[in-house]
Amino acid sequence: MTLPSVSRVRALDDEAADRRERELSRSSDVALVAYEAKWRARLARLQRRYPARWHVPGLSNEEVLDLLCLHLIEVLRSGESEPFALESPGRPWGLLIAARKRRALRRAFRLAITAHDFAEAPGYRETPDQEQMCVEREEQQLLALAGERAKSQLSGPQRRWLAALEQSTQSGELFAASDEPNLSAASRILGKNRSSALRAYRELQARYSSELARLK
Repeated sequence: MTLPSVSRVRALDDEAADRRERELSRSSDVALVAYEAKWRARLARLQRRYPARWHVPGLSNEEVLDLLCLHLIEVLRSGESEPFALESPGRPWGLLIAARKRRALRRAFRLAITAHDFAEAPGYRETPDQEQMCVEREEQQLLALAGERAKSQLSGPQRRWLAALEQSTQSGELFAASDEPNLSAASRILGKNRSSALRAYRELQARYSSELARLK
């Protein structure tokens, strides 16, 4: 198993960090510029990796990117509460807003020649669940690759802590009635105290986060 707990925490941390940046962007122009720049870069990367998914008939990729980022800014400064209720565990809010806007653009900019598009045929319909599955698949690929790279760079003590966490997982003890790792179980395996386990866990998380940031 490749850093399962760290991967899960990283996805949730990414969502939480995006939420904090989003809230700050609602009142700070500097934060708004940084938030828009972050999503412009991330969406541009998604366009390159998944051109069919992020293409809108009748618009260039640059136009689509501009419209998605403009919509993000408009939502942040609109004062409306409904868009901020949109959420999905482990998926950043900015990505959910962009995906929803992209679907709206496809409806609005559909060309006459696509009136009989197979995507509109009975039995086929793009749904939010399908979109979320695609996004989740992409995120999982990044998480797995980051985990492999992070694991290859661990020190001896870090590898022992990772092994202890994995062993506690096999014993069903990694999580204790919550999403928090059962560090006490891992520390007992190595005969250490819980504070040492927490420090090691944070080091593993930092290593993993660093590798994930490089991939993004």
